[in-house]
Order: sequence, then structure tokens, then C-alpha cells
Amino acid sequence: MPNFVNDGHSLHYKVHGDGWPVVLLHGITVSFAGNYTAWGWVERLCTMGLQVIGLDFRGHGGSDKPRDPAAYGTEALAGDVIALLDHLGIARASLMGYSLGSKIALHLLHAAPLRFDRSVLIATGDGLIGLPPYTSGEVLPRIAEAVGRPEFPADLPMHVATYWTFATKVGGDRDAAVAAARASYPPCALEMVATIGVPVLVVSGERDPVLGRGPRLAEALPRGRYVEIADADHFQLAGHEDAQRAVAAFLAEAEGSMR
Repeated sequence: MPNFVNDGHSLHYKVHGDGWPVVLLHGITVSFAGNYTAWGWVERLCTMGLQVIGLDFRGHGGSDKPRDPAAYGTEALAGDVIALLDHLGIARASLMGYSLGSKIALHLLHAAPLRFDRSVLIATGDGLIGLPPYTSGEVLPRIAEAVGRPEFPADLPMHVATYWTFATKVGGDRDAAVAAARASYPPCALEMVATIGVPVLVVSGERDPVLGRGPRLAEALPRGRYVEIADADHFQLAGHEDAQRAVAAFLAEAEGSMR
């Protein structure tokens, strides 16, 4: 298992294939394998001639699992991504962020513009730029409540209770997942979004009860593009053929230009 250390935490990653690097960032309570590998993303993107790099965020998968919320948050998780690129000797890459991963990816695109090119935000919504009702401040406390229960929280809405199952069976440590959910993930200010110069694809599900839809997020991005997957919810996008085709087509547009 390849690991590297950043900020005192051992972080697990995997590299598949060769070509232009695309770093895949997963959602909260899951892992790179659970969010991407299990649904065929690695094979699809590698077949396109891309190099797929998967990072397990701290608190998830094969990475260390601190139980202090101060160990998490946007800055900490984004710093791990930069440290991974440095560890691998990669100067510039594309990003694909799913759910919480989309928030980290959006932050990186404006905070480290020289390190990233054409990127994808998926299973995401307008809450990333602070528009209610799906901001992190509204969504993550509900996830923390669900995951923190000793038993499956059957009294909560299914889309919230599902995170208990993810944390138990995929993420592997509910206490660490609670800490991650209680950390700070502030919205990205519109003036920061306006500085992002690379093409960004925003993919939302029509029926996403977790982060909603992202048309205004896409509009705020100077080179943003929006795709909405009909009848899909937050979780279905991981394995949805239409979502995967849209992402593949978007990344294929840059064939040769990012190498």
C-alpha cells in the first residue's frame, strides 16, 4: 500500500495508468476505492490514456484517522492534495472531486491555479458558493449526527442515514468521520471563483437531496459548464453511465492540450 506523510498523518494513495494525471477526490465517509474504483471510473479514465491518482482523505480508507475536528477542514485536506502531487513529482494535474471532494477541488482551483488544469466537480451544488439550503454548515452537522449514532439511525431521512452505513462499511471509522464532518469547510467566495481560469465541468443530479443542484456554481465559473443528470440523486452519480460519459467527454476535449 503506497503511503506518504503530510502534517504528521500517513495518507494512502494509488496510481493507475500513464498519461495526463487526474487526481480523484472522494466524498465524506467513503474512500477512493468505494467512490470511484468500485464504479468503473479508474478503468474508464485509464482507457482514455489518463493517469488516475486516487487519494484517501485523512480519516478515510487506508489513511490515518485522527478524531479531532481540527485535523480536518478545507485547508488541511487541500494541503494533503498538494503534498501528494509534490510527493509524486507532478507539477500540474486535473482534479475530479465528488461531493466533499468537489469542495476541496474548487478551493484548490483558486488557491493553487498553477497546479491544476481542466477539472470536474460532481455530485455538487450551489452551496459551494454559499447559496442555501445546501451549504456545508447546513449539511455536515446532519451527517455528523447520523454517523455518530451507535446504531443505524432509522429515524433520520434515508439520504442522511446512508452516511452511517458508508462510514461503517466503507470509511471504516465512524468517530473519524464525525470529526471530519464537524470541521470547517467555508463556502468559496464569488470573487475567488471568478479567478479560476481553467474549464470546469459541474455535474449534478436532478434529485440530489444532499448538495442539491449546481447551475449557479457553473455560471459563476468563468469557463464553467453544467450538466444535470435526469432523475439521479447524490449517490447514483457515482455509477451513473450518463455522468461517466459526460465526464469522459469533457476530459477528452483536452486530449493533447494538457500534456
